[in-house]
Amino acid sequence: VSSVFTTFQNAIDLLSPVALLQFSAIQRQANSPSPEGMQTLKVLGLVYFLYLFLFSGLEYTLSFLTHQRFHFNSMQQGKMFFFVGITMALVQGGYARRIQPGNEVKAVKRAIALLIPAFLIIGWANTVLILYIGLLFYSFAAAIVIPCLSAVVSGYGAANQKGTVMGILRSLGALARALGPVMAATVYWLTGAEVCFTITSFTFLIPLALLTIPKVKKTE
Repeated sequence: VSSVFTTFQNAIDLLSPVALLQFSAIQRQANSPSPEGMQTLKVLGLVYFLYLFLFSGLEYTLSFLTHQRFHFNSMQQGKMFFFVGITMALVQGGYARRIQPGNEVKAVKRAIALLIPAFLIIGWANTVLILYIGLLFYSFAAAIVIPCLSAVVSGYGAANQKGTVMGILRSLGALARALGPVMAATVYWLTGAEVCFTITSFTFLIPLALLTIPKVKKTE
């Protein structure tokens, strides 16, 4: 009976969204991080989830915006995402990989702060040039956040817990990418592009604020 209960509990720890946000699979282990370390890990997991929830939602509605406002066809959409991909690759190869260990959280804060004007510019753009200026900022910031947050989170847990820690982080990301587009698309079609991008842009202040609490600062 005890082994069945343990197996059931382990399954819940890896499937329940609440348990994932609490990193319960790590917290229940005897050699889990200190209480301060666990609190920081939970904050970083929440930041990761909120960021991808908001980001993936606006990324999903980007195609709607460009088709409605600028009448982009499939070729133009492809060129736009090619521009985004190339910019992200250049930023990750030329800048992100040179971020010194210990400075990742500072870099994430700057990147999330940059996403706010980036998405505001995209949401209110009335010319293709302005749209691409917003996309440039968007691409630069997007290339920084996930690699840096992943690097910080990977520092938590014992050697035999690293896989579980990163697996939970990836699960939170997958959950955010599943829910974000549904929410953003609903807001987009109910209120319009300007309202959707404006509200979501300022909502990035929440994960940005979470990164400023003292216990996260200690990890920088």
